[in-house]
Amino acid sequence: MKFLLADPVALKLAKIIPQASEITLVVETAQNKAVCPNCQTSSSRLHSRYERRLADLPLAGTAVRLRLQTRKFFCSNEDCHRRIFCERLPAVVAPYGRRTLRLNEALTVIGFALGGNAGARVSRRLALGASADTLLRRVRSAATTPKPTVRVLGVDDWALRRRERYGTILVDLERKRTIDLLPDREGSTVENWLKANPGVEIVTRDRSAAYAEGIGKGAPSAVQVSDRWHLLTNLTDAVERVLNSRQSQV
Repeated sequence: MKFLLADPVALKLAKIIPQASEITLVVETAQNKAVCPNCQTSSSRLHSRYERRLADLPLAGTAVRLRLQTRKFFCSNEDCHRRIFCERLPAVVAPYGRRTLRLNEALTVIGFALGGNAGARVSRRLALGASADTLLRRVRSAATTPKPTVRVLGVDDWALRRRERYGTILVDLERKRTIDLLPDREGSTVENWLKANPGVEIVTRDRSAAYAEGIGKGAPSAVQVSDRWHLLTNLTDAVERVLNSRQSQV
C-alpha cells in the first residue's frame, strides 16, 4: 500500500475509510524527531498532536482525502526564539498547505496545458476537484517561483521541424529536468542565456563549434565535456568509417 502515500518514508498508513464519493486515508508521521524550521535544531521533545486535512491525488477516479496526524515539538535550542514548532514534511505538503505537493504539481501541469476553464473541466473528470481560479493560481505561482542555480548543464539541439528548423534544449542534469528551450542553435543565444543565469560549472554538449564558442563566452570558467550519448555516437561513427574504408581490402 506504499504507493498510496506521498512519502512512504515519512508517513505510515493507519486506516482507510472508503466512502461513496471519496476515500479517506488516516496517516501518521513515521519520523521520531523533527527539525526546527527556525534554527534547524533536531528535537524529540513532544509538545502535542493535531490533525491536518489534505487533498491528495485520486485513486482509480475516486477523490482521496488525507487525515494527517502530525505533531508539535519543543525546540531544544535555548537560544531559539521559536519555543514550539510544527513538524514539517517537505516531500508531502507545504507549510499551511491544503493539498499535497504531488497534487499541486498535477494541477500545475493541467493549468499550463489547458488553462483555466478547460483545465477545470478535465480536473473534474479526473476527480482532482480544482476550479479554473485554482489552476490559474498554480500557473502564476509556478511562473514566479525562483529557479534554482544550475550547476551541471546539458546543451543539445532539438528539431522544431526536422531538417529545416532547430532549437536548443537546456537540461539541469543534477535535477534531471528540462529548464529552457531556446529558439535556435546559435552560439550567441546560448552565450546570452549563460550570462543571464550565472553559476554553471560544467556543461555537456556535442561537437558543435557554435555551442563551444557560446559556452566559452557565456561561462568562461565552466568545464565543457561530452556526455555519454555523444561519446558513444562519435565512437560508433568512427568505427563505421574505419570498417567502411577497409572493406575494399578484405
